[in-house]
Amino acid sequence: MVRDGHQSQTGIAGHISPSTAELILDDGLMLDLTFQLFDREISTPTSLVQASNVPTMKADWFLAPETWKISHGVEPSSALPVGKTTMKNYMKILQSWFERWVTTGSSPLFHHCLYSTNSPACVQVAYATLSSYIYRTSANTETILQIVEDRSNDLLRDNGATLDRVGDDKWADEEHQDVELFVQLTRLHALLVYQIIGLLESDLRSRHVAEGRLAVQTSWARKLFQSAGTVLSNAHSVDTQLVGFLSIASNYSQQQWYLWILSESIRRVWLVAVSLSSIFSALQRGWGTCPGGIMYTHRSGLWNAASATEWEKHCSGKQVEFLHRFGSTKLFDDAEPADVDEFGTAMLDMTFNGELLERWRGGSVRSN
Repeated sequence: MVRDGHQSQTGIAGHISPSTAELILDDGLMLDLTFQLFDREISTPTSLVQASNVPTMKADWFLAPETWKISHGVEPSSALPVGKTTMKNYMKILQSWFERWVTTGSSPLFHHCLYSTNSPACVQVAYATLSSYIYRTSANTETILQIVEDRSNDLLRDNGATLDRVGDDKWADEEHQDVELFVQLTRLHALLVYQIIGLLESDLRSRHVAEGRLAVQTSWARKLFQSAGTVLSNAHSVDTQLVGFLSIASNYSQQQWYLWILSESIRRVWLVAVSLSSIFSALQRGWGTCPGGIMYTHRSGLWNAASATEWEKHCSGKQVEFLHRFGSTKLFDDAEPADVDEFGTAMLDMTFNGELLERWRGGSVRSN
């Protein structure tokens, strides 16, 4: 087991407001953990290895079929357990990303362009509910928590989920028909809003209700990623995925930027959804299963680019570090800590040994 004192938290990103930090489970409720979040050696496909002087303006680097593979299979000899302090800090970071979305309109999980043209009703309701929750008072907390429960119930029913048994709070995903990719993304974003509130609330009822939605959360994340891999890697159908959710692309570069926003948003929400379920299980029961790993973009500057031109500049100027989560040891040789964005930093902290990360951030280590 890894004890708290053996895990360094240097480099954990995200501003945590007092109202957010107080939602974390108390230390007294935690268990010692042997929660392993590491996988077999993963390398980026040769066709996607990017030289720093080669422009990247080809959709293949982030839409190719091999980029939608989920890797499983923990190797006991190389698996690194993640301590509860690391997991608790990661949960704080997730909370701060949701809070930042409400206060600024974007965060490492919510791209500033994603809902600029089309903000579906489920996202608007979740946004308003989260805003009310963040600015709650002791006098209205009970009412707001009831609203959170009711709105999450509405979201589940509207999307085909049903209660397992009458009177039970556990939900199952009963939906079988095809659902548009953007709709799948928005409903998962909305559900995660309610889940991040409920799972980390001190109120026992809220936590119990959110726990009963974990199966649907995992199911929606799985379906979204599978759908993205099928649709976005198909050259004949990929263009149709941009219709309605972003303004009309005026040129090829803008189209590629929009496709990257959509695909990267799907990758990030999948990583957050599956890690949230596994970590909650680990913190509650003392163990958790590895949800697997996928490819995503680590390079700072791309997610916060204000325009297609700026995004293209970042892509063309240097490696974008589009790497598999478990193959990102490459960063220790080829990148500085400042080269990795907030999302990538959080994932590194949840993947690699804290001492190794601390030495890398101090400039005194390169991976072997």
